Amino acid sequence: MATAFIEVASYTFRFHTDSIEFSPCGKQVLVGSYELDEVTGKRSGQLVKFDIGRNHVKKTHEIVVPGVLDLCWMRSDLCLAATSSGELYAISSPLSQSLKIQDIASVSPKVLLSVDFHSTRTVTADETGNMYLIDSPKGLVINTCKAHEFESWCVRFSKAEDNLVLSGGDDCMCYVWDQRIGFTKCVFSRRHEMGVCSVSNVPTYRHLISTVVQKSNSSFDEKLRIWDIRSDGGGGGNGIVVCHSEGGGVWRHKWSPCARRLLMACMHAGFAVVRVPAGLTNPASDGPLAKPTFYRSSAKLAYGVDWCINARSDEQQCFEAFLATCSFYDNCVTFAACTDWDFLS
Repeated sequence: MATAFIEVASYTFRFHTDSIEFSPCGKQVLVGSYELDEVTGKRSGQLVKFDIGRNHVKKTHEIVVPGVLDLCWMRSDLCLAATSSGELYAISSPLSQSLKIQDIASVSPKVLLSVDFHSTRTVTADETGNMYLIDSPKGLVINTCKAHEFESWCVRFSKAEDNLVLSGGDDCMCYVWDQRIGFTKCVFSRRHEMGVCSVSNVPTYRHLISTVVQKSNSSFDEKLRIWDIRSDGGGGGNGIVVCHSEGGGVWRHKWSPCARRLLMACMHAGFAVVRVPAGLTNPASDGPLAKPTFYRSSAKLAYGVDWCINARSDEQQCFEAFLATCSFYDNCVTFAACTDWDFLS
């Protein structure tokens, strides 16, 4: 297997960049940034828009907002931003036009850390562990709970089962919640060694989710694991180790549509693409299933990452994707073409 990265564009910004997302159509990218003034305690941020062509990038617009912690597109011209003010910003972003604040919904008095959207509902979570389910058309909170004892680092709708919500927090817990029975009791839980900072369902496997956890010494666990939510003992267990980030830890991870490849923001090791072998549920050994290939290994805290995949290539020998990355302390955003040849498949 050989993986190549060709950098197309690089930018440096005023604030720390921490979130980056392609629009559903793949023709634009939004970047969110966050800056804390240690003296005044004020949190500031920016949203920056890029128009994307075939291996071509153009920065087109930016607006000032409170600090942005997470981004999620609702459709190809509308994006949600979870902000440090406890508000969800709905940002209008038509192709080749300026960014505009379409709506602001006050959700929490605390910092919002994560946001996701599916169908007509939005889920978000804050730094005190609260999770909020919102009716998107009306902008009303329809359910809330104390999902985690400490920060709720991540919340996501399951893309395999419409009614399920996944959450991970600094209390070392990952939960799966079912909207049909409310948030008073979870339907799956797993205790981890430390705080869960990234969670996702695994495409093509309705019963699998993946997680990454933190260590207590402020570094980050180096393993990405998968779990079968059909077997809930409510306890620990080691899960199945998909990959090891080789000293970098993982802050965010995203799967390709066929779950054949994995994209990761590896904190202190840069960004990585992993080719995942078939047979996730029946690994041949207890060790990692795959080994990552790194890009931007010198990035100062790799935080935000996304990709636009050539859909026809996901199951082919030659995989093609356009990567968008952002790192926190160097305020850097880059775009790169990625090609992964698998000569053995």
